[in-house]
Amino acid sequence: MKVVKAGLQTTLQGAPFNGSRHLGMPAAGAADCLSLALANFLVGKPCGEIAIEITLTDAIFEFDEPCSIAVVGAAEYVRINGHDHPQHQPLKLMAGEKLDIGPSRPGCRTYLAIAAEIHADGLLGGQSTYLAAGLGGFHGRAIKAKDIIPFSQVAPAVDLDRITPLNLRPHYSNNHVLRVTRGPEAVKAYEGVMDDLCLRPYAVGARANRMGIALEGAPLSASESSNMPSAAVFSGTIQLPPSGQPYLLGPDAQTTGGYPRIAQIIRADRHLIGQLGSGSRIQFVHTTAERAIEIYREKLSLLSSWLGQINLW
Repeated sequence: MKVVKAGLQTTLQGAPFNGSRHLGMPAAGAADCLSLALANFLVGKPCGEIAIEITLTDAIFEFDEPCSIAVVGAAEYVRINGHDHPQHQPLKLMAGEKLDIGPSRPGCRTYLAIAAEIHADGLLGGQSTYLAAGLGGFHGRAIKAKDIIPFSQVAPAVDLDRITPLNLRPHYSNNHVLRVTRGPEAVKAYEGVMDDLCLRPYAVGARANRMGIALEGAPLSASESSNMPSAAVFSGTIQLPPSGQPYLLGPDAQTTGGYPRIAQIIRADRHLIGQLGSGSRIQFVHTTAERAIEIYREKLSLLSSWLGQINLW
């Protein structure tokens, strides 16, 4: 498959790396694991298999042999040789045909799954791309025009009539509600910070990528936010820098941080971080750790009725 056009953050992404945190590196992996899982399932592959993650911009691919594909995400359109086609169902491409995936509007990312094994660099039991260190994926870098993405000619049988049920299709938007639990430092001096965080919406600022997202809105009290030792952080951790403007960590975030961890996006909602782009608005809603576990189990139960066994990271 030849890449005709791709943006700066078009990469190969799948499941996170295994045991990466023991080595002090991010788990990485697809920023929106639910959209990835839905795309892979449509072409008969496990939910965490490698696919192409397209961020913000459009991308064009030319296939040199017949192949079935599926597209799921925030893309404005999907076109084969100039003709519109739907997301959420397998599509058959013939040799020489061009696939044009439009820019993300609204939302931030789209996933292209291919009904064949994509050849990618392995690392720690995974093949996702970690751009900051130049590891995994396609030679550790973003995909660009004129690249050739190799994949095997042995492909699983694809049911071309398979269509994602409407009630399981993610809603892509520039307005998000993200549920959060209290962070380790949201006590004592920061006891009221959760109420303030959830009081009014925040906007995603210009600093937004796979490492983290700077949020803009009413500043929170941050009088002691530079005085704590480094502690473990994860994707979905919300930190409070001295500026008082919260910072939301993404899939490529560092493993430790020295700012107070005031909140944590619940696991059931973390895939939504992958669809946050500059200008998106977020309303945080406080929930308990016990309720967060219940929500996650309820979501897995709903998804497994279609996808089979699945985990959200």
